[in-house]
Amino acid sequence: MSGRRQAARVLLFAVTLALTGIVALPANALSPQEDLAAKTAQARQLETQIQANYAKADVLDEQLVQAQTAVESANAQILTGQRDVAAAERDADALRARLAGRAAALYMDAGNADPLQVNVTDVRELGASASYGQAAAAQDTHLLDQLRVAEESLAIQRRVLDKQKTEALTRRHAVDVARHDLQSTAAHQQDLLTSIKGQMATLVNQVQMQQQQARQAAAMAQLAAQRQAQAAVTNSSSAVGGCCAGGDPGNVPAPSGGAAAAVAYARAQLGKPYQYAGTGPGSYDCSGLTMMAWAAGGVSMAHGSQAQYDAFPHVPLSQLQPGDLVFFGDSGPTNHHVGIVVGSGMMIDAPHTGAYVELTSYYWPDLVPMGARP
Repeated sequence: MSGRRQAARVLLFAVTLALTGIVALPANALSPQEDLAAKTAQARQLETQIQANYAKADVLDEQLVQAQTAVESANAQILTGQRDVAAAERDADALRARLAGRAAALYMDAGNADPLQVNVTDVRELGASASYGQAAAAQDTHLLDQLRVAEESLAIQRRVLDKQKTEALTRRHAVDVARHDLQSTAAHQQDLLTSIKGQMATLVNQVQMQQQQARQAAAMAQLAAQRQAQAAVTNSSSAVGGCCAGGDPGNVPAPSGGAAAAVAYARAQLGKPYQYAGTGPGSYDCSGLTMMAWAAGGVSMAHGSQAQYDAFPHVPLSQLQPGDLVFFGDSGPTNHHVGIVVGSGMMIDAPHTGAYVELTSYYWPDLVPMGARP
């Protein structure tokens, strides 16, 4: 295993431990908020690593193009070199033939009756022989030098071309290995990121449920404080009616038959699950519930909390009556949530994914100061 590949695997193992180490913690070691914050930080770090991998992949792709170009260039040079080698070999063969002819003639001139016994394939041996050394002319010595240079040139060309091709192939292989390791790392990191985001979705639901419970508790406390203040002003225990703080306000009279029908419809949906864009009869989102409730009361409205805020007259919180709509957000026109008032600070609401239509206080921290009356 190459050092780079081994290092990549060590990195993957370390990343895996870092990202999954939270599982090894004791149960309930972190609150959902803390766990969500930790996983959010892990997800951001992982996304940064994945983006860095994309940049590295671009660099490797360019290096691969360059390496492939080098291989193609080496192959072209080898092809040209092979032609040069072939030409040089032809020249060397011609030199050998000329030297063989010269050697035979010299030996015959020296009185050798059987020149065929001479090994004319290795002219260097002829050059070393005493008889040839005595008879060789300057021209023959030059031919020997030319042959030696040609043979050495052939060997050098082969070595250079082989080295160039080997280096180009090695370079291309190294880039291929690096790209494969990077792709494996990125794929593993993407799997981990997907897993973490799934865990984050679960934690978000848990946090939202806790926040909803906290809002309800705060709203109930605020409602109780308001009732106590009203009781002190009126000096009458009946000021809070028969409804205990945080409970069902009972059948608070609606101002009209349409409002009564709307409230009755909303009450009939209690306990049904929230569903985005749901309009019943089995599930609802917040504006789908108010839309269908008021449809039962004879009033048509759009499906959307902002459209419902804009469609009707606005009333201050102190003048809310059963059937009125209450909104939540930075402002009425930019609100993000709506519920239907049933009286005594209570509304019927389809909260969020994973929750159910419920009776709850509308005194949330982001309660819009104005409601709407269909």
